[in-house]
Amino acid sequence: MNTAAESRFVVLGAGITGLTAAYELHKKAQAERRNISVVVLESSSRVGGKIVTESRDGAVIEGGPDSFITYKPQALELVRELGLSLDLVGTEGDPKVSVLWEGRLKAIPQRRLLSFLLCDLFTWKGKARMALEYFLKPGPETLDESLAAFARRRLGPEAYERLIGPMLSGIYAGDPQQMSLAATFPQLREMERQGGLARAMLKRKARKADPELTTFMTLRGGLGRLVEALTLKLPPQTVRTGAPVSSLRRRGGQWHIQAGETVLSADAVICALPANALAQVVGDYDFELSHVLREIPFASTATVSMLFEPGALKSEPSGFGFIVPRSQGKATVAATYTSSKFPNRAPAGHALIRSFLGGAGRDACVDADDSQIARQARGELKEILGIGEAHPRLTRVFRWVRANPQYTVGHQLRLKRLDSCVQGHPGLVLAGCSYFGVGIPDCIRSGREAAAKALRAAAARAPAGVC
Repeated sequence: MNTAAESRFVVLGAGITGLTAAYELHKKAQAERRNISVVVLESSSRVGGKIVTESRDGAVIEGGPDSFITYKPQALELVRELGLSLDLVGTEGDPKVSVLWEGRLKAIPQRRLLSFLLCDLFTWKGKARMALEYFLKPGPETLDESLAAFARRRLGPEAYERLIGPMLSGIYAGDPQQMSLAATFPQLREMERQGGLARAMLKRKARKADPELTTFMTLRGGLGRLVEALTLKLPPQTVRTGAPVSSLRRRGGQWHIQAGETVLSADAVICALPANALAQVVGDYDFELSHVLREIPFASTATVSMLFEPGALKSEPSGFGFIVPRSQGKATVAATYTSSKFPNRAPAGHALIRSFLGGAGRDACVDADDSQIARQARGELKEILGIGEAHPRLTRVFRWVRANPQYTVGHQLRLKRLDSCVQGHPGLVLAGCSYFGVGIPDCIRSGREAAAKALRAAAARAPAGVC
């Protein structure tokens, strides 16, 4: 096949979405015997986006996500496709998660009636209000409502404030008062339509569980292994780091991408940048597209991993960790007992604890320097866990400034407006966590779909859309 028939693609951003899209482009092109070239442009000096793994002092430290869920299959499928099946690692030990309430950690009840009745997280009045959910009729049909409004309406204020709010908001680093039910957990609204959350859960058939899988899985050596494996599947020189994109324009039936002093042309462009970063890139080309992208708000977070030597803590933390409701006045949103949750994350006898700070409405703490963030995380851990004067042998801080998209009420309408904008730009595909899901499986699905759309668009010179 001659060079004239070559299709050229440029991917903006080398996070998990962009890398998956580039991998999928090459895989599909080989299967269809198409002649293509792919360039991935990444502004930072490394690839992987929020996935960053470090090995220090015998500990495996994750700066961003530490695992992926298995009930969404996309991440598991990609891991197996890349030949990493033997490196899959599941959770181990006691899966207990606690809630900080009025200065004490109280265990979240397991999925058993007796556990629920005996738990001290809720008052009897609160438990009775939750039980009433079984008899409630579905609420009125609305275009959208907040997670907080839905949870209070179905389960009552106590369940919302002490459990539902902190659990659901932690996934998106968001404020449930602002988060869109339709964009974040539409399955809850569907369960309501089926007769209520309790009825839907009772009707749910038990899945045949794969004994090799747990709800959360990671890789031996950390999730950075997934990024490495994806990168190695790409032809040499595909990914260009330290290449920030400053502008994107379409002229003469081609896309022209300015990255530093270099201008690349392409038949199709997959934009896997966060919406707020992409808004700056397209601002001079399409004001309306840039404006809608800027309407998606972002929040800042930080993770602080602390490694304690054997005997440093008064008692070894048990379970997977704890969550902190907003009303408790902490910068800490949650903490994971990493050394208890996954095997071989820390040297024998050591405790590795990771705190999450910030999120929508409480992210001012992320503006401090690393040493201040670390002191605040340890100070709040001291109050919550009673670790005394124990100081970690190792502390590692990762800050994610305006890196967490917020799916606020009206998010789906914004996506429709974005899609309308993109329809006027043949070969332009928007993908990534800013749009249809923030988890690793969601980003992988988005990358695969973006690659398929870009291939079709390059072949037909047709509009692509938002993935």
